Amino acid sequence: MATRVYIASDLHAAEKAWRKFVNAISRNIYKADVGLLAGDLTGKAIVPIVQRNGHYETELFGVHREARDDEELASLQRDIADVGYYSFVTTSEEAERLAVSEADRDELLHRLMSERVAEWMSLATDRLADGQVPMFLIPGNDDDFAIDPILNEPGWAPVNADGKVLDMPGGLQLLACGWSNHTPWQTPREETEDELYERLQALADQVEDPRRSVFMIHVPPHDSGLDTAPILDENLRPTISAGDVLRGPVGSTAVRKLLETYQPLLSIHGHIHESGGERKIGDTLAINPGSEANHGVLRGYIVDIGDKGIELVQRVEG
Repeated sequence: MATRVYIASDLHAAEKAWRKFVNAISRNIYKADVGLLAGDLTGKAIVPIVQRNGHYETELFGVHREARDDEELASLQRDIADVGYYSFVTTSEEAERLAVSEADRDELLHRLMSERVAEWMSLATDRLADGQVPMFLIPGNDDDFAIDPILNEPGWAPVNADGKVLDMPGGLQLLACGWSNHTPWQTPREETEDELYERLQALADQVEDPRRSVFMIHVPPHDSGLDTAPILDENLRPTISAGDVLRGPVGSTAVRKLLETYQPLLSIHGHIHESGGERKIGDTLAINPGSEANHGVLRGYIVDIGDKGIELVQRVEG
């Protein structure tokens, strides 16, 4: 009987997308045997909600928003969380202070990130308490190391698989790594291609049988069609030519070399939201589910793996 794997990636603190992912597993929507989330759990933006004269005001995507009571405030906070932003209620003076203090903003962002990750892990643990369907996840290159102690707390149902080779249902093994090659953004978990290959090779050498394994590596392989993104200029703006945005491969040569060398049955990636799809790297099926989590859309794949290999590949959306 085939083992069904449900795959998603790059939720970036989007509350609605996380709940959809957890519910798809806990309610057995896709009849999955295991859920895999391929990195980038946290967001990057804070939205202050200023309390004035008994009501609350903020701006979201350039639109002025107000809440007149606690019920409307809770609704506003949900709207902000659903797009992957962090909100906090404050005074106008405190909001102005944070606007000019990068250190204070960073401290607040780290606290809000950690709080949401802990809430997510708690929610998933409650929903998956019966243990019928395991969930494995990894942080991605954008995720600060401050969330690692939270992900690694004992008792959570979701397993932080980063940097490990673990057993999965169906006699499969999972190799997992959230690091990437260097990006223009200088994110927390990135390194040179040589360093990344050394990290990945050390894990791959622990795999018993690559043809019965799944490699979940956040960054996709270079020039695979799963890593196409806008080419940026020296000011980190998209390069325009003849009115069109120039695009090119930004994935990892180390990951491509690893897949070509070890040829796992399936590899799962994320990182480049707009480059979802599936490609073959030799005999390896590589998948990037893509991401529209900030729009409330959960993009994913289900893959059935039988004794003789992959039997079904299907894109799903929720």
